[in-house]
Amino acid sequence: MQKPKLERYVRAADLGDNAASTFVNYGVKKKPEGRYGLSRGLMVCAYILFVIVYAGFFISMNILPIIALAPVFTWILVFSTWRYVSIEYEYYILDGEFKMLEVYGSKSMRELCRVRISAMKKIAPYRGGYIADADAVTLENRIESVSSMASPDIYYGIFEGSDGMDMVVFFEATEKTLKVIRYYNSGVEIIKTTH
Repeated sequence: MQKPKLERYVRAADLGDNAASTFVNYGVKKKPEGRYGLSRGLMVCAYILFVIVYAGFFISMNILPIIALAPVFTWILVFSTWRYVSIEYEYYILDGEFKMLEVYGSKSMRELCRVRISAMKKIAPYRGGYIADADAVTLENRIESVSSMASPDIYYGIFEGSDGMDMVVFFEATEKTLKVIRYYNSGVEIIKTTH
């Protein structure tokens, strides 16, 4: 008896025989801590202050019906500004290329880096004896695209930037990510992740 076609395709994907098995997409939300948490708190205070000033102004001018528009104007303000304090990071690995994006409020994004995995000089977990290599890269050349630097699954990749200087990108790795990275760069140091 011959195996069904679908089973053969699934088995081929499991063995790494097609592009679907080497594609990774993973994202994390930035945790509100430090300066970022302060920015979020100040933004909420600014929204509350806007409503108070708006209402106070029109009450003092004795134009009470305009106060009813306060929720509409507040919603417009929140819609146009909250995305800057609602940040996520997503990375894609496709055909051996690692691409890191910063996503603002699920509406707009910017590319932080794009590099071939095989061109990375070092890929390792950000813990133990591996920390020194990542910390040796200057602060201007660090891309911290993780939910929190205290996360247990942080890995980093060191690569040469367009200016010839070393760059380091921090990301949160899953088991599948590490398998795909090892497929393209066998020099990766792997420690078991929580995802």
